[in-house]
Amino acid sequence: MKTYKWIAVLVIFLTAFSLNTSAKSRHKDKAQIAYNQGNYETALALWKKSIAKYEKRNKGAQCPFYTKAGMAALKLGKDEEARNLFGKAIYSASVSPEAFIELARLYRKINNLSLEIDALEKYVKKYPTGKDITPMRERLFATYVESENWQEALNLWSKLPAVFRDNTTNETALLKVNIALGKTEACNRLAAEILKSDPKNISALSWEAKKYFWLAENRYQAELKAYNKNKTNSQYAELLRAFKVVTINFKKSLVYFRRLFPLQHTSENALFIGNTYARLSSPSKAKYYHNLANKLKKERK
Repeated sequence: MKTYKWIAVLVIFLTAFSLNTSAKSRHKDKAQIAYNQGNYETALALWKKSIAKYEKRNKGAQCPFYTKAGMAALKLGKDEEARNLFGKAIYSASVSPEAFIELARLYRKINNLSLEIDALEKYVKKYPTGKDITPMRERLFATYVESENWQEALNLWSKLPAVFRDNTTNETALLKVNIALGKTEACNRLAAEILKSDPKNISALSWEAKKYFWLAENRYQAELKAYNKNKTNSQYAELLRAFKVVTINFKKSLVYFRRLFPLQHTSENALFIGNTYARLSSPSKAKYYHNLANKLKKERK
């Protein structure tokens, strides 16, 4: 007799549990149906109601509705609410690639670079083979350059697709990275490659112009110092030989600076040109560009 009573109790319990589960399922279905039909306000309200129940029991990490609610909020143009929901989603049972993607996009929309980078990095780490891994890595590279995280940008470069790496704009960004990291050989190679496809590329022209200027100027100063220290005939002969090489490099520098100046009309470039003409014994041209440099500097202020 007791066995029958226990069976009856069990049946009642299972029936009640089934009904409760069924009710929850219907509640979930209503939200999804509303969303699918474009009733985003209704869907958001229903999902938020479910979320509140999880959070009330301190079980937010187990809540499977944050991403869904975030998408509904996004459809309604409620960006701040969507950011909040996706922010919770990435640490919950409702975590999905979409949550990271939309969160990064929303942070980009409000120019919050650090939090955008955080969302991008989390996606790249969690979904290395995800269908959106390529655009997410590409955007991450751009944010690293923008935020001057030079080494991180360089480390990521090799993981980017060839079509991205062959793009002149992206090569220019990589040139900027290598300049910041002091990688001279890489800069020389990149600048040459960039100028083949884009002869008016400001970054590459600037690199080449300054490279030859400082090659010449540093050699000029070193040889002059050596001669002043030891004024012998042999040292003077060495000075003259060095000046021939120095002159060649100053002239190369001038070629690039004259191509660069119309594109980047700055006091710094004018000053470089003036100094170069001074070294090439063209005082009138040197004076003209030195005066122009001062004028441009004043105008900038």
